[in-house]
Amino acid sequence: MQHITVLVVDDDKITTSILTKMLDRYADHVIVASNGEEGLIRFKEYRPEIVLTDINMPKMGGLEMVEQIRKLDEHVKIAIFTNFENRDILLQAIKFGVNQFFSKPFEAKVFAQVIQPLCDDALEKKRIRAELNRQQKILHAINEMSHNFLQQVDWKAALYQELFHLKQASETAAVFLYQNDKTNTTATQIIAITDIERVRGKKKLNYKRHHLMRWKHQLEQGERVNGCIKDYDRSKQRLLQAFAIDSLLILPIFVNEKWWGFLGIGNSNRQELTETDVEMLSTASSIIGSAINNAQNITSLKMSSAVFEHTMDGVLITNAQNRIVHVNDSFVQITGYAPNEVIGKDPKLLRSGVHDKHFYHQMWEQIEQNGYWQGEITNRKKNGEIYIEWLSINAIRNDKGEVENYIGIFSDVTHQRKDAQQQAFLATHDPLTGLSNRLLLNDRLEHAINHANRFNQCIAVIFCDLDDFKPINDTYGHSVGDEVLKEIASAFREILRKEDTICRFGGDEFVILIEELKSFEYLQGILEKLRAISERIFIIDNIRLQVGMSIGASLYPNDASSPEMLLDRADKAMYKAKHSGKNKIAYYQPDASAYCANPTYTI
Repeated sequence: MQHITVLVVDDDKITTSILTKMLDRYADHVIVASNGEEGLIRFKEYRPEIVLTDINMPKMGGLEMVEQIRKLDEHVKIAIFTNFENRDILLQAIKFGVNQFFSKPFEAKVFAQVIQPLCDDALEKKRIRAELNRQQKILHAINEMSHNFLQQVDWKAALYQELFHLKQASETAAVFLYQNDKTNTTATQIIAITDIERVRGKKKLNYKRHHLMRWKHQLEQGERVNGCIKDYDRSKQRLLQAFAIDSLLILPIFVNEKWWGFLGIGNSNRQELTETDVEMLSTASSIIGSAINNAQNITSLKMSSAVFEHTMDGVLITNAQNRIVHVNDSFVQITGYAPNEVIGKDPKLLRSGVHDKHFYHQMWEQIEQNGYWQGEITNRKKNGEIYIEWLSINAIRNDKGEVENYIGIFSDVTHQRKDAQQQAFLATHDPLTGLSNRLLLNDRLEHAINHANRFNQCIAVIFCDLDDFKPINDTYGHSVGDEVLKEIASAFREILRKEDTICRFGGDEFVILIEELKSFEYLQGILEKLRAISERIFIIDNIRLQVGMSIGASLYPNDASSPEMLLDRADKAMYKAKHSGKNKIAYYQPDASAYCANPTYTI
């Protein structure tokens, strides 16, 4: 079970019941709506990660609902299910940002192929958002610590509150502080804050007696200790067990360049804290050491700077007038701008031109009202390259409530968005050749027939089957066979117009749709060029290969008036060609001259 909420929208109760049952293994919460209007209300109320919807429903249709949802959330995953026979509906769905398509009736295997990538993307998005939120909280807690902690004459007076906030922000199970004696033989616990109230760990540690000498040597050298309970011997495991934690980060604290003690941060899961977490939390131990050393002389911004320099995400800080005062190394690596090129300038120099004034107005309105903004934004690097980032902006206010700084933290998510676009492409195209798949062919064929009927035109459907292709796979392997198919697809593209539809219909079967056919002679020329592909020699892995092709053609309106019958009769014509000796061309009509006899439709 995954922590995902899914909204199912359909006016058919049987369909919603089936989908709810099929979603049992993928989502922990399924919300059902009977039409688009109700679905929109449920979306605003629950904010699900995934939406599954039908198209044709009373009150408000699925596509109208999708359009409204996209205005509220550009990133929610959406899949639609229906019979995809209308090309305009399909194109409109893609325009509105529908991520996946699947048809009724629902097959478990096909459903899994659709829903699992959506779940994976949604979970990854939640993970990234949660991690960015957590890091933002840690940065804010450290910034507050450096501001409040260092202003206290008695640093211990602020200790509990600041460490409690740090523990909450870092989402850890325990935070504790130990101070060494004068000889660094023992360490006494100053404070311990844990998830379990009665668990407070050892009040005093003897480095030698408790077999902690290796840790002591590391800390004396300014090195941190970071590991899991499973990696330690029994004496060290007992220390972790005393705090009811499974992993532990120990950070040395120095005062006047002398080792004073250590800050311990423990977690209840069996994983070490990440390098980014360690770098950020290391700043907290530096702040404590500085507060002990001199509570008045070190400002909060200086103490926080190490966080900004070491985090993996890009960080920029502006003043109240929104002029950049600081950027970190990751900002430079992501954007390509050196610090001296941006300091003193407005962050709008990164704008890509993708977003309008309304977008930025809403963003700053939310920052002014709530103190923060978070979302996806498209910016431009110094070299002109467009990239997509997940950005968090926080307003930092002083005791009077006045904004002193804005902090922006962002990560580059361009590759994730490209993956989503690739998934949308694969919904209507063959992944091996890049040609149209059956879904797109059926849609275009129906549209072509309607267009031809309206304007008294002819269209042709050509069915191509490779002769003796199986022996190539059997002899040289499927990798060679795949390369042959890609070469054939490339040859088709060379011969045909851009507006013609080329479909990989099956393993070694291809279907070509030619619209607005001007003459029968033009069709004959195309067919001869297609057959000539069989005369080409393809060299793959130093193997010379030649592939024959049986070709069958049917025409609208002479042979059929529906997509299914046109395909069926082109298929029958192809088999006629194959049975007459392979590598041949055949028409559905026994006499090709019959195609010129229709008085209404002329070619």
